[in-house]
Order: sequence, then C-alpha cells, then structure tokens
Amino acid sequence: TLPPLRERREDILPIAQHFIIHFNKELGQNFTKLTDEASLLMYRYDWPGNIRELRNVIERSMILSSPPIIGMESLPWKIKGERGADIAKEALAHGSFILPEAGVNIDEVEKELLVQALEKSGNNQTRAAKMLGLSRDALRYRMKKFELGG
Repeated sequence: TLPPLRERREDILPIAQHFIIHFNKELGQNFTKLTDEASLLMYRYDWPGNIRELRNVIERSMILSSPPIIGMESLPWKIKGERGADIAKEALAHGSFILPEAGVNIDEVEKELLVQALEKSGNNQTRAAKMLGLSRDALRYRMKKFELGG
C-alpha cells in the first residue's frame, strides 16, 4: 500500500494538477494552476482523507473560483485556517502582506481575523483585542458590525 499523503508531500501538487486537468474536462472549465499561496497551504496540510480528500478539495475549489487560477480564498477553512494566518504573519515579518492574485474582500478578511482571534482566545474579548492590536471597544464594534455576538 502507498503511504499517506502527509508522508509524500512531494506528490500533493502533481496530484492536484492531475485533478485540475480531470475536472477541467468534467466541468468544462479552463483552470491552469493554483496560486503560490494555495499551493503552499495544500503542501502544509496533513490530508487525513488522503487522495479522496485532495480530489474533493480541488473539485470544490474549481467550482468556487473563476478561471484560470485557483486561489487560497476558495480552499476550505480546515486547510487555510491557521495556516493562512501563518502565511500572513510570515509576510508581515518581512514587511509585506501577500495579496492573492484574485484580490480579497476586505470585510471578509477582517471578519475572518476577528473569528480567528476570538477562537484562539477562547472568546475572551480582551485577549482577542490584544491579538489584533485593537482596544476592547474597537473589537466589540467590529463584532457588532459582523454580527459575531457580543
């Protein structure tokens, strides 16, 4: 039997490219590749569902993306979640933020950062605000703006 994908990371992107070609035919699309950010996130993910999970992620991402490139914004939360934040942290440490080729919806980014900070802080608003460099009142304002409870 083949070892799991997490032990064969070098196979993840070639297999993903195979599925892109496969689903281009099946879905009548014209995707060419994954963005560098999406590739990095997929490479870092452990793939507990192995090839079947990779296949499903590629199909889902192609449905949610616009050709010709699949960006990290179309990847499921379990893949981009904290790893997406790690990429942003690494980029910020080098003085820049990596803007995906397809662009971003700034409100979605802000909401996602709020959700992540609240999750990591165990819903402690003071700690979440500190993680984001906000006052507690500013955090509460943004939570209300995005209907995140309060």
